[in-house]
Amino acid sequence: MLTESFQSIANAARQVLRNWRSMIVLATLYAFLIAALYLFVTIREASTAQVLLSLALAITAPFLFFVLQTAGACESESARSLLRESLRGCWKLMVVSLPLIALAIGLTYLFGKAQTYFVAGGQLDELAAQYQPNAGKSGLSWTEVLLTGLRYLALGLVLPLLALHLWIASVGGGLIKTLRSLNKVIVGAFAPYSVLIYMAGFLMFGVAPYLVLFKPTPLSIAWMEFSLFVARLVLVFALTLFGWVLTMRALAIAARGRQENLVENS
Repeated sequence: MLTESFQSIANAARQVLRNWRSMIVLATLYAFLIAALYLFVTIREASTAQVLLSLALAITAPFLFFVLQTAGACESESARSLLRESLRGCWKLMVVSLPLIALAIGLTYLFGKAQTYFVAGGQLDELAAQYQPNAGKSGLSWTEVLLTGLRYLALGLVLPLLALHLWIASVGGGLIKTLRSLNKVIVGAFAPYSVLIYMAGFLMFGVAPYLVLFKPTPLSIAWMEFSLFVARLVLVFALTLFGWVLTMRALAIAARGRQENLVENS
């Protein structure tokens, strides 16, 4: 499993680095997405034009997001064909993502309600104290730790992995085929090799950018501090984009290899 997973990551890295023109397209889409999100958050709705611009950005940002994900799942050699396929096929990712978006909203609401009920009331901590006499002496709330862990597990691992496999299957096999083989997609999403690839990719597109951006490096010279900040932003941009695309391509390569092996063995 380890060999298969890391071999998929290595093959995906070679594929991404070889198609540098496609990475330029992906970087451009990513930059436009960040700009749209930034404008949407910072714009003031004081005039009719600004309200219309906010509505336009509210439509543009999700569209760019799904175009970017479609381009990340595609394996076209040509940058032009990659952009064309992304614009044509992004609607399929939108369709399969709607249930996941609804599920994410529902889970967020339920976790919030659970935290308000259990953590604020302390019911679970009182129950734990009955079986662990020293549990109440610590300042750590095990209820909050449990709910936070479940929240990150659901929203940071389960739903993203399922979304990635649905997107890859929709781009590679089409929407109808994906819906017909939904059970196989779900099983493949949580296979050990899939979780391992995602966790390895998360270190690049999640953990590394966080450390680069928020690790303090105080400097006494203002222009050097500003230059370092700009360099950090550029590095975070590159790490998040490359890490996410690498993860998607590695999952696609591993899933395709598993399917080919099943066909050969049958």
